Amino acid sequence: MTPARSFIAQRLLRGGRPRPALLVALYGGLILLPYLAGRQSDHVGTRNFYAEAVTLLTLGGMAMLLLQFMLSGRIDPVSRLTGVDEGLRWHRKVGEILALLFLLHPLLIHAPRFLVSGPFAFAELWSIFSQPLVRTGLYAWGLLIAMVLVSMFRERSGLSYEAWRISHGLAAAAIAILATDHALGVGRHGAYDAWFNTMWIAACSLAVGALLYSYLIRPLARGRRPFRVVSCEAAGRSDWLLTIEQAAAFRFPFKAGQFAWLNIGGSPFSLFEHPFSIASAPAQLPQVQFLIRALGDFTGQLGPGIVGQRVYLDGPHGEFTLRDSGASGLVLIAGGAGIGPILGLLRQLDAAGETRPVRLVYGNQSLDQMVLQDEIAGYAQRLDFTQTLVVMDPPAGFPGHRGVIDRALLEQIVPADSRQDWDHFLCGPPRMVTAVAGHLKALGVPPQRTIYEQLAF
Repeated sequence: MTPARSFIAQRLLRGGRPRPALLVALYGGLILLPYLAGRQSDHVGTRNFYAEAVTLLTLGGMAMLLLQFMLSGRIDPVSRLTGVDEGLRWHRKVGEILALLFLLHPLLIHAPRFLVSGPFAFAELWSIFSQPLVRTGLYAWGLLIAMVLVSMFRERSGLSYEAWRISHGLAAAAIAILATDHALGVGRHGAYDAWFNTMWIAACSLAVGALLYSYLIRPLARGRRPFRVVSCEAAGRSDWLLTIEQAAAFRFPFKAGQFAWLNIGGSPFSLFEHPFSIASAPAQLPQVQFLIRALGDFTGQLGPGIVGQRVYLDGPHGEFTLRDSGASGLVLIAGGAGIGPILGLLRQLDAAGETRPVRLVYGNQSLDQMVLQDEIAGYAQRLDFTQTLVVMDPPAGFPGHRGVIDRALLEQIVPADSRQDWDHFLCGPPRMVTAVAGHLKALGVPPQRTIYEQLAF
């Protein structure tokens, strides 16, 4: 059961997921706040529609830039409202919008002059770019566009996650400071109202402070909560079962289904960390388990050779947890590595002596990727539990479902009269989660009965 949330969180979260309309309204209000505050100035009058629209885009874009620091997934009050995965997706999408706004910013400001006299407007635009007051804006302009392009094409470029993360953070801080300096120097509001400049300075300080919190304060805190690797064993063809244990006495109050950033770099300040779902239940503490699919450079470091190594966790995070919703049954749907948090839920249900019916649908590319089948089969002896395996390329005589987790299969798993009051937990790759969530909706499962988590950041 999830703990009681704040008044705001209760209204922004539905079934463990954010209410999109309310979140968009809250975010939109924060974006509009600088413009609305500027309209209260006694020194700045209303201009024509185009000029006001450009001012709105400029001040709104600046607010979006500084809010980006709050959507990084490491600010707990924010991530509890948005959901960590949803907040990070917003962070990426807003970054792309910001790149477009920054690219068009100088052109939008000077567009009317191009309509009057193109050649003179080009010359004037060039002279403006060369002015000292504008240089910081120009630096921020170019740096943001470059940062967004690097983020969009990081995987294709071969840039490691660790190198990208440190460069991304430093570039973001530089952009925030440069853009704020530019706003103070050339903004018409700040020229007359000192309070307006104070507002931007405070917002920039808060944004950079959030970055320092993620890079310095949080590592200091997790440095006091070390773990050590107990075992790292192959689980199926593609996965590792990593077991770590607390190396000191401290509380790690997680809930089954949550995730943590796992740091195996040897120092709490190391950037060699990635997010993984916790596969164990709280009853297994002081040990914590992760089921990790071997996909990249980070997972390439896993294996029996890291036994005894000191590691650190940043977490727990996430709302993919069991809840007191009055559900009369549970459907657990896992695709690939999505079995990790689902396994944590199963272990918690088993430890709690669950009496409601539990149905697991577990899909993979091949049968030898299915993990911990002996343990999962054992739940049928203690719970009202059944498992349906789904394999894209099964061997001859495979008794499960061939192909993908489709609507026809889901229709068989849960009777029509149970879809309204069963909770459906869904975890896997983004495309799989999107498709299965669509199938559940088509089958009449209410949105508040679908709790999902995508394995992508």
